[in-house]
Amino acid sequence: MRIGINCGHTVSGQPGCGAVGYIDESVETRNVGKKLITLLKQAGHTVHDCTNDYAPTTSSNLSQIVGLANKQPLDLFVSIHFNAGGGKGTEVYTYGAAQHTEAVSVCNALNKLGFVNRGVKDGSNLYVVRRSNAKAMLIEVCFVDTQADVDLYKSLGAERIAQAICTAITGQEANNEEDIDMTKAEEFEKRIAALEQKVNEPKMIYNYIDKNMPSWAHEAVQWCVDKGIIQGTNDKGSLGLNDNKLWQCVVIYRVVKFIGKLINMKM
Repeated sequence: MRIGINCGHTVSGQPGCGAVGYIDESVETRNVGKKLITLLKQAGHTVHDCTNDYAPTTSSNLSQIVGLANKQPLDLFVSIHFNAGGGKGTEVYTYGAAQHTEAVSVCNALNKLGFVNRGVKDGSNLYVVRRSNAKAMLIEVCFVDTQADVDLYKSLGAERIAQAICTAITGQEANNEEDIDMTKAEEFEKRIAALEQKVNEPKMIYNYIDKNMPSWAHEAVQWCVDKGIIQGTNDKGSLGLNDNKLWQCVVIYRVVKFIGKLINMKM
């Protein structure tokens, strides 16, 4: 797809900059939007950055954003924003409240991350939605002035938000090979450590037929010694049997006993 991404508003402190609460909208739109652009490109899409950082007025900022979007034929135009006004959750604006698959999917994806789903709403009065030639949607990720929303956003991080949006609008899992889920990484580390411990742990050696050797092996090992199948490894008569050799003695003993029973039965 050919996708235009706009990191909403000018940069913080400029005319037309975004809302400020517990977090700064202008800062976070760029944190999410820039990561989203990278993820979309990694997924194989053509992406145009339609962000305008500096403008003398809000009207100029909006006009420049739409101008960047309409310079090329886009399949989808997405403007990233953060809400204000004390509400909770995610909402997406489209022209005439059209329930575009991408818009509905974004609401559902961020809802799965924990944000309240406020649904797809009518954004016909929003400049970038109304004036964009392409199918357009404006995403309000969450509320900058609601502590619960901000806490959730910070715990997830901009990368996770961008991944959810990328998957929602493309139907593809974000292809970010450099990013490793920390939970999975920790799980792999624990598994590797456990395997290393198992490999490095000392192997049990049985030198004598005593209490250190499993009782189920006594008879078989003694038989093997009597038959000369195994012998001491030194002048002290140490057998030097590990677990595998111990079991081999038992198998040999049992096989020979079984064959002997078969011969007696035939006689």
